[in-house]
Amino acid sequence: MTDLQLYILVAIPLVGILANTGLFVHLNTSMNARFAAMDARIDHLTERLEAKFDVLTGKVIEIDNRLTRLEERSGIR
Repeated sequence: MTDLQLYILVAIPLVGILANTGLFVHLNTSMNARFAAMDARIDHLTERLEAKFDVLTGKVIEIDNRLTRLEERSGIR
């Protein structure tokens, strides 16, 4: 076996390993960016839902207060 054959025997798998490593690093970076974007969207939607839930809770409390006053006025218990 000549030196050239030995170098080729070692170099080809090494190039493949390095190429695959580069692809996995790129894939990992891309997936992390996509997950970060999804997390941001979910956080935004959560904030909006919490605000709407707070408004709805306020309305329910307001209705409860009105019913309590009506019960007190009418003497119903």
